[in-house]
Amino acid sequence: MAAPDFPVDATVALLDDEHRASPTGAKQKSTLLTVCPFILGNEFCERLAFYGLSTNMVIYLTRIMGCRPAFAATQVNLFEGTCYLTPVLGAWLADAHWGRYKTILVFSGIYFVGMVTLALSTWIPGLQPPHEGDSANWIQNLALYGSLYIVALGTGGIKPNVSAFGADQFDMSNAQDRKEKDSFFNWFYFAINLGSFLAVTTLVYIQESVSWTIGFAIPAAAMLLAVVTFVAGSSKYVHVEPTESPMSRVVKVLWVASRARGKKTDRRQIAGNDYTGPVNLPPDTAGLRAGMGMRKNRSYQWLEAACDPEATSPPETGRVGGYTAAQVEEVRMVMRMLPIFFTTILFWTIYCQMGSFFVEQGTQMNRQMFGGKLRIPAASLALFNTISIIALIPVYDRVLVPSLRYFGKQITLLQRIGWGLLVCVFAMLAAAAVEWYRLKLFHEGKVLPALGGSPGHSILSHRDGSGIVDMNVFWQVPQYLLVGLSEVLASIGQLEFFYDQAPDVMRSCSMALQLLSVAAGSYLSGAVVVAVSSATGRGGKNGWLPDDLNNGRLDLFFLFLAGLMVLNLVWFLWVVRSFEYKAVEHPSMRTAPATTYKPPAWAQAQVVSGVQPANINIAGQRISPDEDVGLYGRSVTFVPASPIYPAPFR
Repeated sequence: MAAPDFPVDATVALLDDEHRASPTGAKQKSTLLTVCPFILGNEFCERLAFYGLSTNMVIYLTRIMGCRPAFAATQVNLFEGTCYLTPVLGAWLADAHWGRYKTILVFSGIYFVGMVTLALSTWIPGLQPPHEGDSANWIQNLALYGSLYIVALGTGGIKPNVSAFGADQFDMSNAQDRKEKDSFFNWFYFAINLGSFLAVTTLVYIQESVSWTIGFAIPAAAMLLAVVTFVAGSSKYVHVEPTESPMSRVVKVLWVASRARGKKTDRRQIAGNDYTGPVNLPPDTAGLRAGMGMRKNRSYQWLEAACDPEATSPPETGRVGGYTAAQVEEVRMVMRMLPIFFTTILFWTIYCQMGSFFVEQGTQMNRQMFGGKLRIPAASLALFNTISIIALIPVYDRVLVPSLRYFGKQITLLQRIGWGLLVCVFAMLAAAAVEWYRLKLFHEGKVLPALGGSPGHSILSHRDGSGIVDMNVFWQVPQYLLVGLSEVLASIGQLEFFYDQAPDVMRSCSMALQLLSVAAGSYLSGAVVVAVSSATGRGGKNGWLPDDLNNGRLDLFFLFLAGLMVLNLVWFLWVVRSFEYKAVEHPSMRTAPATTYKPPAWAQAQVVSGVQPANINIAGQRISPDEDVGLYGRSVTFVPASPIYPAPFR
């Protein structure tokens, strides 16, 4: 009997007939309205909590904890980097061991503990310096940074899994569910943006103008509500059982190939093994060979040492080799994206400045409105970044791309990334120009007066001698808009590139590369700040990034980053010259014909509200329990066609 023809990234949902529709033929309940509100509510509350914590953290570190601006920026960078490193762990656990529901639930609990301890550290006497500007002791630092990194660990189980868990709830054999799935992602990203909007406006204002304790207690309460909302929907969720993580497959193939390098390996039939199906199906299922679009390439030939042309399954423990040619080829296609990975790390280093030195720069500018009745938090200007992304994505998708197509032109994913890197240069140049002019005004004595009328120290400043320059903070808007434009081009281009150029079964690995590039860029940003501070502050000099930025040269630091990005752009262009796009076809939904294989053991388990799953829904057909399709853990990072992520963190 012919093997089933279905896409490996299709939603695999374990459902009972009565779970989706009434046996009497009653109208099917809307998944979007009955199940997804719990997931959307969870995402909104979690994003509100995260942005409420992270957006203004650099101000908390400098103003309350007594950190130097450079040190505060470094700590924010390290925290952000860890927030993008832990999702790799969360993705692996969800794919291979716990499943998405348990992973989200456990890490949400960890997340909540971190938020509570952070709020308590601002309330319990002795866990903060007694006066603004005083340096924190080791106990106070332990309470703060311990809380932050508990939160960073908690994000690891949520960030890569919530959107995919939402996708699991839809039965793709049902026309209504297929339509509602698109609506779900629209509402999903709306929830993210709404949480971001409230955080960078309301919560940031409360933290600076009312109380830091209240400003951190609200995100903690939001995280508690996120957990409660998620648990409340437990009886309604559809669960996809974990299988082997594709990331584990990559590690195993690399390990086997590295051990076998230099050893004599039988490669007689490697070139003849043209199996191009998913790694979890037998290589003799000829019906899956056609149309998968994975052609062999000759890069990273040392990986072929892990290949056994007669293998049909992973090797036994301790045995060298044993993977099929198709399995090795899938790993090779992930590996060949590494040069692009390395050349896009610096983009995230530039991006990190928006959450650190952009904010610190804004605190030294005039943020008063309505005659001094309202003071805008410097971190709230990140809202312009979010607005630019939301506005520019439709312009790119609906105006620029069709216009180029009309004139017979087309912008490739790598070209899109390259233009984004170039825009990054202009963003840093704009920031440098603003800082140069701000310093010029400061040295001319154009600062806001303090309560006592002395121009040397402003009522808005948080450091002695760091007067606030009489320059409107909205001069920063262009640099925020340019960073937003660079995200539309480089960030989303990078996301789509990693997603498009990987085989379906390796998409979680390619998405892991995207997360790791953000983490590496954040860590690199911290390293650059430390290096610049050390190199320019020798011999008792203030350096570029001193305690008082009015006595520093932040403009030169921004110019330095622009120069680094120019060099990185040259490197990127050299790399992409030799990059060959692979025709990796990602099949659309097709109905799977009947087959006689037996289902996996986990398909016999009760996974939906105590209901015995009578059917497995795969790519447009319900497969009954006496049928089988080899199931493989699909990507834990579900990416819709046009993702719209908010600032300041993705």
